[in-house]
Amino acid sequence: MINFFLKSILPKNIKKFINKILKRDIKIIGNYSSWLAAKNDSLGYDHKIIFNKSKESFLKVINGVAKYERDSVPFYSDNVNYSLIKLLNSLQDKRKKTLNVLDFGGSFGSTYFQNLIFLKNQNKFNWFVVEQKHIVNYVKNFKLNKNLFFSPSIKNYLKKNIDIVLFSGVLQYLSNPLDHINLLLKKKIKYFLILRTPFQTNKESIKVQVIPNHIYRATLPIRIFNENLFVKFFKENNYSLKNNSFKSEIVDNIEFKNFLFKLKEK
Repeated sequence: MINFFLKSILPKNIKKFINKILKRDIKIIGNYSSWLAAKNDSLGYDHKIIFNKSKESFLKVINGVAKYERDSVPFYSDNVNYSLIKLLNSLQDKRKKTLNVLDFGGSFGSTYFQNLIFLKNQNKFNWFVVEQKHIVNYVKNFKLNKNLFFSPSIKNYLKKNIDIVLFSGVLQYLSNPLDHINLLLKKKIKYFLILRTPFQTNKESIKVQVIPNHIYRATLPIRIFNENLFVKFFKENNYSLKNNSFKSEIVDNIEFKNFLFKLKEK
């Protein structure tokens, strides 16, 4: 707990310097001709090491030891994403009924538990997580809040009148991200929120992300999207880009950005 306290009070630039010296920072390396080539040169997102580490952190959350987990790392103090809550509250107020959120690749409910103090209100929100089957099967062993749901398939939620789709730090790890987006676009869902996703002005590239050993020993194929083409894709599907207050992050000199898209009115 002392180490966690020190981390919480150190300025970001100091923490970044310390992580670099101790080789605790995330690396994004290489250039691969295809997703398959990068996958063959890495362990992959579905590796059991990642699942086991995330499962341990999830147990700490369920047992009240940690507040939430993100990317398998447990966090022990509140860190509400107020930009997200402000957005969801504004959408819920407009509907004046329960807001249905589809959290694609939401792990063990990472974003839900991070913002639990607000999202646990089942009169305001339903939180639908889409995740890998082994994660879904595991969480079934626990009694969860009545407005938190898990499924291995998007199709199980398409009849729920989803109001907003959340892709938080997940699109870059999918072999065919547009397949999932296109399936949802057909449903004319009003909002798409893209968070913690890597973009560049150069053409799209495929690399390998190296996770530092203090988190877990793993390597993942990762896609760095071309920003202009990504935004253009949504605009061509009748979505406009809206202003948002989410802050971007820099990971190994690559900017992880956030976009909010809204379906245009007819």
